[in-house]
Amino acid sequence: MIKEFFKLSMLLTIWNYLKRLQRLPWNNKFYYIINALVGEIFRRRTIGTLGFRLLEISLTDRCQCRCVHCYAETADKLPEKDELTTEEIKSVIDQAAGLHVTEICFSGGEPLLRDDILDLISYTHRKGIATKINTNGVLLTSEMVSQLNIAGLDWCGVSIDSIDPAEHDELRKYPGCFEKAIAGIRELVKQGIPTSVVTYVKKEKVYTGELDQIVRLGKSLRVSAVRINFPVPMGGFDDKGEKLLSFEEREEVRKLKKHSIVSMESPLEGTKCTAAVTKINILPNGDITPCVFVPKPYGNIKEKSFKEIWDAMDEFDKIDKPTGKCPMCDPKFREQIQGSKIRQC
Repeated sequence: MIKEFFKLSMLLTIWNYLKRLQRLPWNNKFYYIINALVGEIFRRRTIGTLGFRLLEISLTDRCQCRCVHCYAETADKLPEKDELTTEEIKSVIDQAAGLHVTEICFSGGEPLLRDDILDLISYTHRKGIATKINTNGVLLTSEMVSQLNIAGLDWCGVSIDSIDPAEHDELRKYPGCFEKAIAGIRELVKQGIPTSVVTYVKKEKVYTGELDQIVRLGKSLRVSAVRINFPVPMGGFDDKGEKLLSFEEREEVRKLKKHSIVSMESPLEGTKCTAAVTKINILPNGDITPCVFVPKPYGNIKEKSFKEIWDAMDEFDKIDKPTGKCPMCDPKFREQIQGSKIRQC
């Protein structure tokens, strides 16, 4: 049964990758898929950077929303003047291309608040790298989606926290957010940009059927995927262990894999963390961490090369990490990196 699940999961993974790679040359598509499969199958560093697929660049701490669960929630948000400049980010993109990174995701905060977002997407696209953004959807007007399309955006993730508009808006502390996000998703689909609904599991609603309703909403909107994230004790949930899921609750959520469009970081309890293996994250100030959820910096891009920091992260891959959930959910792991926190929540 497990083998059959993996076969189906792998086929669906390849299909979703192909949809987001429609703009890339065939040789780039082929390398992307090989890279992704190596990372997903082995989930450990292999030869060189093979398997290293995704670079996440958190462009800014700025956001219109103040989500209760936001992983980037900080007491002292980085001022706009201290964010990486356009040229610094382009330098990172150049270095990432040199290491054969196949996808770059721009996130935040809210990446569409950066005045240079279209320039950065276009620059990444010209390098033959797949481009993605994660957004709250507030700024996804018809004109903005058109500009993103022209710039070369390959994939867009839009957050939906609840099927109830009022609850979604309350969780995000932004009136009208749900309406704007849904309108933005419709526009993305209409203009042919592969789109995913991104949501997180609220512990108190594991058994209510709401997640299934969100998946069905995604289907009705004709999105390509629905990404379900488990809660992690970071940002707004820092030190809130009561928000985390038990084994039984994780297994209940995994039943949603029956929907072919559903994806999640840990589809099985034995799933290994791929931070610093298939992906790494750059914070708005240039610090590089294994993942957006792991606040352990291995260097700053202003002071060291991308390659130097990637090599230093080999140590993180060798750390004994729990499976089936984010390592940050494990108290012993959190103790290992205690004192490394760069975001005081």
